[in-house]
Amino acid sequence: MKTIRNIVVAVVTVLVFSTVICGDLLTPPRRIPEGALIPEFFAVDTTGMPFECRQSSGKVLILAFLSSQQKHSQEAVKEILWVLSRIPSDRLASLQVAFVMQNVDNKDFIASIQKEAPTKVHFLRDDQYRIWGIFGIIATPTVLISDSQGMVLCAKSGYAYNFASMFKLGLLEALEIPSKVSSEDALIVRTLDNRTMSAKAKRHLQMSKLLSGKGKVSSAIEQAQIAYKIDPNSLEVAVELGDLLCRDNQAQEAVKFVSMLSGQSDRDKARINLVMGLAKHQMDQLEEAEKFLQEGIRQDPTSPRLHFELGRIYQERNDSERAMKEYFRALQLIFQKE
Repeated sequence: MKTIRNIVVAVVTVLVFSTVICGDLLTPPRRIPEGALIPEFFAVDTTGMPFECRQSSGKVLILAFLSSQQKHSQEAVKEILWVLSRIPSDRLASLQVAFVMQNVDNKDFIASIQKEAPTKVHFLRDDQYRIWGIFGIIATPTVLISDSQGMVLCAKSGYAYNFASMFKLGLLEALEIPSKVSSEDALIVRTLDNRTMSAKAKRHLQMSKLLSGKGKVSSAIEQAQIAYKIDPNSLEVAVELGDLLCRDNQAQEAVKFVSMLSGQSDRDKARINLVMGLAKHQMDQLEEAEKFLQEGIRQDPTSPRLHFELGRIYQERNDSERAMKEYFRALQLIFQKE
């Protein structure tokens, strides 16, 4: 049994390490993606006032990475201020705005912004690219908008004809203000509308996965449930919710929920069988759990987790040889995917 325990610990360690590598957490992305939680940091602005970027601030955040000597940055600033000037004054209090720059000594540039801005703008000196590095920013201008829960809704790099429209739509969404679409926005909105519902569901799903990774399972379930209400036809959302219910010791609820799903591809069917296997294992129905996991492996033999969970079943039955075989196969698949 000690040998099996050591193997389990090793497999769990490798699974976690593999997840970290595959999730690109060891190397920062070139730019934080939409749907991710905004990184937290603390800074002091040019006036000596503290500025804190927190995921749970309850405020919508606008971060603009700019250069005062670049024409495109100057144009972007004009359009940011133009959009802000059209936000109802009572909603401006829900905003945090910060411009992150290296050359903050351009006093005329900063003074012109302070004069025209309808709300307070923090200017953050970042000569060492510390904040830029946290967010993976490599282009100016780049504008990020996160909602009151710290989720990135808009990540716009570079300056183009649609800069103002994209920024406006992202800000209105973050502030939960219904948007009246002008003619110049129509093409962009049509493009965005095609993915509005699925995009919203994916954002909540992404939030659910992030919360789950931090061990906040109850909060993760809430986000997954919201995603499911938005897009009940998404198998990815449904399977994630079922998996979370198992983690929260709600195996019977997971069975009721997941047993109604039907995947089209073998891989989708395998994911459903994985959750069913997890739930049955949690309910001490080992024989049924084994059948679901074996069927999942037949449908998707390249899934490390299916082999790992089947190994746990065999370990619980004191079948050391078969348990070691499944754990070893899980390890092989992990290293192959790397």
